[in-house]
Amino acid sequence: MGNLLLLVLVFLSVTKNLSAEDFKTQHYAEEGYLQGWNFTFRNEKYNLFATFLVSNFGPGSLNNGISLLLKTKDQPVFYSTREFDAEEYEFKKGQFYQRSGENWMEYKNGVYSFYMNYGDWEIKLDYKPRRGNVPISKGKFPLMEKGKFVQADIPFSYSTVTGTIRYKDVTEEVKGVGGLEHILTNEAVYQFSKKWELVRSQTKDNYRIFTGGFIGNSNFPGEFFRRVAVINPSGNLILEGTVERVEVLEWEKEPTSGYTIPKSEILYFQNETCKLNVKRTRPIATMSALENISSFLRFFIQLFFAKPYQIHWYAELKLECPEYSGEAKGYHSNYLINE
Repeated sequence: MGNLLLLVLVFLSVTKNLSAEDFKTQHYAEEGYLQGWNFTFRNEKYNLFATFLVSNFGPGSLNNGISLLLKTKDQPVFYSTREFDAEEYEFKKGQFYQRSGENWMEYKNGVYSFYMNYGDWEIKLDYKPRRGNVPISKGKFPLMEKGKFVQADIPFSYSTVTGTIRYKDVTEEVKGVGGLEHILTNEAVYQFSKKWELVRSQTKDNYRIFTGGFIGNSNFPGEFFRRVAVINPSGNLILEGTVERVEVLEWEKEPTSGYTIPKSEILYFQNETCKLNVKRTRPIATMSALENISSFLRFFIQLFFAKPYQIHWYAELKLECPEYSGEAKGYHSNYLINE
C-alpha cells in the first residue's frame, strides 16, 4: 500500500458543483494507478487526517488501506497505517464506497461517513456538507506521457461533523468541522512530482481561501502546478487562478524530516495582479511515511522515494487582489516525496 504514504493531496480550481458520482471509485489497469480520499476533522481538542486508498502500485493489484494521523491537544501524535489485499477489499460500482477490512467509507442520504479501527483508537464520523466544493484540475490534467493524467478535487471544503472517537475504554461524542479531498492518477506520483501541498484557511467573516498543488520533477512540463481559490460564506466561488510565479521569503530546514521547505512565500496569479502570502506558523505534526508499515513495503518504497513525510502546520494567509482581499488562518499540509 505504498501510495497511501504519499497521499494526497490536491491543487485547485472550480468549474461546477460536484456530486458523489464525480469521485466514486474508478479503477485503472496501469501500474502506478492510485485513488485516495482524505477526510479532515478539527475542533478544540482534535486535529485529524484520515485516508482511504486503493492502488496498483506495490506488490500485487488493488492494494488498499487506510492511514490515520490524530493530534489530540496536549498529547503525542498518533499515526499509523493499515494495509489490506484484494481479498479484504470491497467497492460498489458507481458509488462512493470502499471497505478495507472492517474499515469503510460511504455516502448515503446526503451524508458522507467513515469508520476506522486501530485497536486503541476507533473513529466514526458523519459529514453533512454545505456548498463549497473545489474541483481542482478541471478534469484529467494531462502528464507528459500520452494517456497519463492526474485529477484532483475537494468534494467539499467545509462540513459540520458529528460522531464518536473511542480511546481504549472511553468513547467520546465529538462535534466539529472538516472536509474531504480526493486524488486520482494512472501515473505513479513519484514519476512526476517531488512535493504536494494543500492549505485550507478561513477569514473572520467566513470566507475560505485555499491553495495547493505540487512541485514537479524533470518529468513534469513546468516547475509546478499550483492553484488558488476563494469561496464566500454561501459556498460560491468568487476568485480562482493558476499560480504563475513564486517568491520565497524565508526557507526553513524542517528538523524532523531534514527537508528544506518554504516557511513564508508569496504566490502571484491572474497576470500577477493578485498575490497570496502563505506563512507557516506553528507545527501540528510531522511524521515519516515509512513508520508503522511492513518491512517488505518499507523496502519497496525506499527503492523509489528518498524520505516520504507528512508535515502539518498552522498557517496564516494574506490575499491581495482587485476582486477580493482578506486575511485568514488555517492548516498547511506538506506531503514530501523527494528533494
